[in-house]
Amino acid sequence: MTGDRLRTDRRQHGSGRRADLGSTLARGLVAGAAGVAAMTLAEKVEQSLTGRPNSYVPAHTLRRILGLPPRPDRERVGMNWAMHWGQGIALGPLRMLMAERGMRGSVASFLFLNLRLLNDQALENATGAGAPPWTWPRDEQRIDLLHKAIYAFVTGYVADGMAQNPDRTRHHGRGDDREPAGEGILRRTALSNGRTAADQGPRSAPRKTRAEANRAYGVRVDVPGRAGVPVLVIARDELDAELLAAEAAGPDAHAEVFRELDRDEIREHGLDLRDRGSVRSLATLRL
Repeated sequence: MTGDRLRTDRRQHGSGRRADLGSTLARGLVAGAAGVAAMTLAEKVEQSLTGRPNSYVPAHTLRRILGLPPRPDRERVGMNWAMHWGQGIALGPLRMLMAERGMRGSVASFLFLNLRLLNDQALENATGAGAPPWTWPRDEQRIDLLHKAIYAFVTGYVADGMAQNPDRTRHHGRGDDREPAGEGILRRTALSNGRTAADQGPRSAPRKTRAEANRAYGVRVDVPGRAGVPVLVIARDELDAELLAAEAAGPDAHAEVFRELDRDEIREHGLDLRDRGSVRSLATLRL
């Protein structure tokens, strides 16, 4: 690959990462909004049963953050809703980022619940709008914990469903995504012979994942005593591609992604994006 081509590909990678970050942010905001909507509905149902009045602590917190003068609560309804919705929506991208880094399911949502509670108490107590939760009546503690748990788990459910990268942890009854023992050895043999892992027969066939979740990468593999070899790898992301290529080449190999293949190149090389783990040595792929 020429220097100009390498610089172009790096710029494209940078643009792609920014686009991915923007997509994560947008989907996280949607997940956060879904969580707030569920929490709000639960609050209204609970208030209809218990007769508990509306809380204006969100409005008081936002007023103090903005340095606005005190006003009656009935004049702060808009500010109350803005803080109520805005705070929950703003935390959504954090849960989406957790999902796309492999932290999913009930454990991740429980951790996110604690982050939400910490965020609330930090803002409310730092501004003097609230009091430490251990000073609250027990019924108020239970109600607040219930509503925030609904927010956290609904946000987590939506975020997990919209996350683009496959779940690396597979903790929730959906199976273990780790490769069977021996599959990496078969791939190393395949690479040394200049063949794909799929050529080794059904035992070495890579696990199938969603096609839209995988990508094709050009990876440079450096092995001691040999010049760098370009290979094609079907993987979830750049890190996954480098790990798969290095595993296929052997314990002393070093792998580094130099670019992502576009749709035309994927068709040109006859790649199947469902075959995560496919490593193909291809000398015609320019570095």
